[in-house]
Amino acid sequence: MATSVNPVDHGWHGQRNQVCTVAIAARHPLVRAGAVWAAAAENGFRVVESVESVDALAAAEPIDLVVVEVDPQGPPPCTATITELARSSKVLLLASASDPATRALVADGGAHLVVEHDAEVTDLIAAMRGLAAEAVAGRTQPHRPAPLSRREIETMRHIGNGLTYRQVARRMGLSEATVGTYARRIREKLNAATKIEMVMNAMEFGYVVRPGTHRHGAVLASARND
Repeated sequence: MATSVNPVDHGWHGQRNQVCTVAIAARHPLVRAGAVWAAAAENGFRVVESVESVDALAAAEPIDLVVVEVDPQGPPPCTATITELARSSKVLLLASASDPATRALVADGGAHLVVEHDAEVTDLIAAMRGLAAEAVAGRTQPHRPAPLSRREIETMRHIGNGLTYRQVARRMGLSEATVGTYARRIREKLNAATKIEMVMNAMEFGYVVRPGTHRHGAVLASARND
C-alpha cells in the first residue's frame, strides 16, 4: 500500500490499447466535474460513473480506479466502504493528508494514494496514471490478495510471532475485540478459513517472515489455542 502527497507519473498513457475504468465520488460538483475532466482528457481512461458519495457507486462493470473526495466540512467515507472498494479497485483520496480521518482511511481502510485538495491538476493526473498502471498490470499477474492496512499488518506480524489475541491487544494498546476484528478482516483478505491458514497465507505473501521450524511450531500452536 502506497501513500503519497507528491505523486509521480508512472508512465501510464493507455499503452497497448489498455483502458482503465474510473469512478468519481465527490460531494462538491466542481470537484466532481474537475476529476471527471482530468480522467476524460487522458488517453486510456474511461469514466464509468460520477456520483456524490462512495455509497452511491453502482457501476455494472469492474472499476479499476476510484477517486474519492474526503470533504473536510462533512463526514468522511465509512472505513469499511473504502476497505471493500480497495479489495478490487485502486482507491485515490482527494483529501488533506494531515487530517486524522484521511490517515484512518489509509491505515485502516486500505486507500492506496492521497492527493491534497489544493494540488495542481497535473499532480492528480500523475497519481491517476500511477494507479492505473498498477491496476492494469495486475490483471495479467497472478492473483494477490487485497492489501492489508498498516494496523492489519502490525496485527498479523504479532500473531505470526506466536502471540494470542489477548497478548496482541496488550502489545498494541487495543481491546481484544478490536484485534479480533482486524484478524477477521485479514482472514477475508487472505482468503483464509482458519487462523492457521491465515498465518500460512501471510507467510506466502510476505506479511510474516517465514520462521524456522521451532518458531513455526509455536505459531501454529498459538493459532490452535486462540
